[in-house]
Amino acid sequence: VSQSRYSPKIMRQLNINPELQRLIPPLTQEEFSQLTANVLAEGIRDPIITWNGTIVDGHNRYQIAQEHGLEYDTSKMYFKSLDECKEWMILNQFGRRNLSNYQRSLLALELEQVFKQRAKEKQKESGGAVIQKSEEPPIVAIKEVAKVANVSHDTIAKVKVIEAKANDEIKEQLRSGEVSINKIYQTIVKEEKKANAEITQRDKILIQKLKNGETIVRSEERRVRK
Repeated sequence: VSQSRYSPKIMRQLNINPELQRLIPPLTQEEFSQLTANVLAEGIRDPIITWNGTIVDGHNRYQIAQEHGLEYDTSKMYFKSLDECKEWMILNQFGRRNLSNYQRSLLALELEQVFKQRAKEKQKESGGAVIQKSEEPPIVAIKEVAKVANVSHDTIAKVKVIEAKANDEIKEQLRSGEVSINKIYQTIVKEEKKANAEITQRDKILIQKLKNGETIVRSEERRVRK
């Protein structure tokens, strides 16, 4: 990352990259309304930061400026790659926003592949065997994710499970801090154990029916015999 440079107040269109915008945790309606009120009363005091004409910080201020025809300053940042830009954005959010552990973990996980690639490169430079794509991510990558999010490795693992299996309503409750990561994770584990137990019991009944010479659904018979 190189030094930023300010531009005079402008009202021209800036570019928005959805992939980068997704890294900015959305404001609540109350937070956005308060920001709008502050901007209308005091103007846009902080510059909107861009990289090659694309916003990397200030999406909400830019939206308000467009809606109300307000001028704003811009500050240019220079990154070597998209990954470097993402890392800066995420660390910048950690330093400015009061995010829940769930939100912090999600943002940090956006960098998992970045850390994984770095670990591969360092291992290659040191003369070690290169980890193949099919192998598990290097443990150093998970450690870096946890370190960036300022949470434990266990929390990161639980968040990955939640992201894969929880519904949107549950995830929203986690973002707002209404429920804990551990509570939702334990609920998922409990439900899966219950489902597995039910499947096992059902299979036992089907197997007994086959032994008794009873007829069962052909698809079930193939599955149970297998």
